[in-house]
Amino acid sequence: MKKVVLTALFAVAGLVGVSAQTTGVEAGVHVGIPVGDTSDVSSFNIGLDLAYLHPVANNFKLGIATGYDHFIGKDLKVGGNKVGKVDDFGFIPLAASAKLGLGDNFFVGADLGYAFATNDDWKGGFYYQPKVGYSASTFDIYAAYKGINSKLDAKFTDIDAAADAVAIGFAYKF
Repeated sequence: MKKVVLTALFAVAGLVGVSAQTTGVEAGVHVGIPVGDTSDVSSFNIGLDLAYLHPVANNFKLGIATGYDHFIGKDLKVGGNKVGKVDDFGFIPLAASAKLGLGDNFFVGADLGYAFATNDDWKGGFYYQPKVGYSASTFDIYAAYKGINSKLDAKFTDIDAAADAVAIGFAYKF
């Protein structure tokens, strides 16, 4: 986990020194708090984001997004006693991405696609991420709700599971 955090911090620090261009490529980091049933098994969400957005109208961009989402496993307790620990789990989303500028540098956007699970206990599933944020010439700051409808691989059957989080993020525009 420390390696993921340090890599993300170095990536952001390195991006700050790069001059802005209008290539449509955006790279960033996000942190989140698991919500719903996900909060029972995960205490924190962190990830890296990469997107390419092509302008199709004056205030509308369409493209593709990917990255990595890491959920930190939580201790399982019964009656206040620790009975086990949920392993960390992660996903690699591949999604269509859209961003609509609202004027005064604000935007709404959404990613829709599929998230591939990175460990054996989880299966991939439908991925969605609506977001709202502030867009400057070289960066975006946003708030998002991330949802991954997945399945947990049990011994005899698959269990419907979700990986949901409320997140804030920073993306640098190349």
